Amino acid sequence: MPAPAEATVLPSAREQLHLALGIWMRELDAYPGWKAWRKGRLAITLYDEHIPRTGDPNRPSEFVFSPEIDRQHDLVTQYFGIEQAVFALRDCEYYFRRFPFRGLPVHKHTHLTYMCEMFFNRFYELKERIKRYLNALAKLAPKHRIEIGPFIKRFEKEFDQELRERNGVHHHGRFEDLAIDRIFVSHAVAEQHDAWAMESERYYRQAVREWAERVRRRSAKAE
Repeated sequence: MPAPAEATVLPSAREQLHLALGIWMRELDAYPGWKAWRKGRLAITLYDEHIPRTGDPNRPSEFVFSPEIDRQHDLVTQYFGIEQAVFALRDCEYYFRRFPFRGLPVHKHTHLTYMCEMFFNRFYELKERIKRYLNALAKLAPKHRIEIGPFIKRFEKEFDQELRERNGVHHHGRFEDLAIDRIFVSHAVAEQHDAWAMESERYYRQAVREWAERVRRRSAKAE
């Protein structure tokens, strides 16, 4: 009896997009002057202090493409900006899980507050990156069928709580949370009564577990 044929695993839409972007980027290397300019920028990045700035007008700081390629390049750049924002959001989990300031004058409740505020801000960053991508798409393909306004409103509705918290921090004051307040109060009590130290640590560990789980859940939704 012949062995059953293995099922063909088709690449996901995201994987197909990355393959297409890889092809586009390889083709871009054939654009006159682009590859040499990029190597020059890399050299400046690595050895900037050793390269004299001559102010040569024939070596512009930004490469100039044809209008069509420039629109394509902008679209690809904005897409990678979205990817970067998603990765930054997902990485917040590890910032919650680690407290790197032991022995330094940074309290755990303060660090946790800052991490929450960073987490909320990642959603605003992602929204702005999406808007820039869609605007670049409109320039490249004016007849695209994506309704930009309604698309952004759906994003705002899905992540309403995080965006509200971010705006509250930006326009009003520090993020406030009952669990963080509990850590702060128990830490203050522990400075006078050692028996509270373990309780304060328990509150902290519980809070960071919950926030790390929230990051995983919401970043998966954002992807």
